[in-house]
Amino acid sequence: MTVVQPDHEALRAHYEREWSEGETAFADGTFLPDPVPCDGVPRFGLSFVVRLESPFADLIAAESDAIAKQCRGSHLNYVQRDLHMTVRSVEGYQDTVPQHQIDHYRGQFKQAAEDLGPIQARFQGLGGSRGGLYIRGFPNAALLELRRRLRDARMPFGNLGPAGGDGDRYRDNAHISLLVPREPVPEPDVAAYVAARTNLDFGSVTCTEVSLVRWRPDLHAANIEEIERISW
Repeated sequence: MTVVQPDHEALRAHYEREWSEGETAFADGTFLPDPVPCDGVPRFGLSFVVRLESPFADLIAAESDAIAKQCRGSHLNYVQRDLHMTVRSVEGYQDTVPQHQIDHYRGQFKQAAEDLGPIQARFQGLGGSRGGLYIRGFPNAALLELRRRLRDARMPFGNLGPAGGDGDRYRDNAHISLLVPREPVPEPDVAAYVAARTNLDFGSVTCTEVSLVRWRPDLHAANIEEIERISW
């Protein structure tokens, strides 16, 4: 099977389209507030992520902190311990994640990562949409291939828990979330800050390790809990 190849130009155009809407939405307060999840909602579920390590994490955390200081309203602002790049979201949110689900997805991942090289993403520019703010990322072919394999591994089984996660799609981006909006108030200073930094080069991340995590978000923090790390 042909390895999926990244199309960074198309992805760059996608990020620009998202920010054309996101900039207006944050400036006038018409972004999409995201409530704290409850059991069964499709977001913030069991996920495979790359946790950010210093010194790269320090750089990204500084941007997140700067955005938080510009906010007029109260939102979920990512702190350093929660910064990550999602490889794949596999379930919707659950108050309790059963051990058999953890075992199931761990097994799927280990098979998917066989003979795979390092996954990598290059990060350039702040961006966002009506649903939140992030660092724009550009994945390598190995990251896209890993996602394709994980998507294909899901097909015979579907979700073991709540419907949600990435489902039958695989992500073609590599963003790092910085803010999830909570309170529907205009944030013109935030919009201006992001707009002035859409071309800033943040460097890249290369790894052969991911974390299986669950989320415990509240109004102001993501509170990501690591279940285990998996290397290949």
